Amino acid sequence: MAHLEKEYKNLLTKEQYEALKEEFQSIFTKDITQTNQYYDCHQQLENNRSALRIRLIDGQKTGEITLKLPQSDCEVIEITEELPTEQLQWWVEEDIFLLPTSIKLALEEQGIELSNISPTATLTTHRLEGMLSPGCLLVLDESHYAGQKDYEIEMEVEDLEAGKEVFLEILNRHGITPQKPISKIRRALLATKNLG
Repeated sequence: MAHLEKEYKNLLTKEQYEALKEEFQSIFTKDITQTNQYYDCHQQLENNRSALRIRLIDGQKTGEITLKLPQSDCEVIEITEELPTEQLQWWVEEDIFLLPTSIKLALEEQGIELSNISPTATLTTHRLEGMLSPGCLLVLDESHYAGQKDYEIEMEVEDLEAGKEVFLEILNRHGITPQKPISKIRRALLATKNLG
């Protein structure tokens, strides 16, 4: 299923993360740990600023395969297929990857043929999320990858203009300098390459 995700993101220090966590603790309705295994074929996706991942969420019976195709700095088309967690875990452990038809077709439309997909990076995130207001999901992430740890605030919105105002107000209130962060996959890939 394809979905246009509209979001704002900003990296945080641990102190900023803890302050935001404390301020918004009453709205968080989800507290999950999820692991993303990223894939590529000869850097075709990386070079196209796209991402392909399997996401497993602790304690869930289903996981997802997602293809992310950026449309702008704040908009990404996500094509996601849910599959049983056991099947996805087996794919990750056995290094087997079968693309769902919807993702294959989207890749073909982008001129990308992934005949020899291989894993490129793994990232595990502890995520807190809750609705700040209708159409405005607030997310705090603590991510671990290749010996690194970082913190991030995300806000998924229905209206980019209204969402930007709320997002910047939160950052300003906490003395956080707005910055466009490198995506999670890019951070994980860079750290993984630096290990090798």
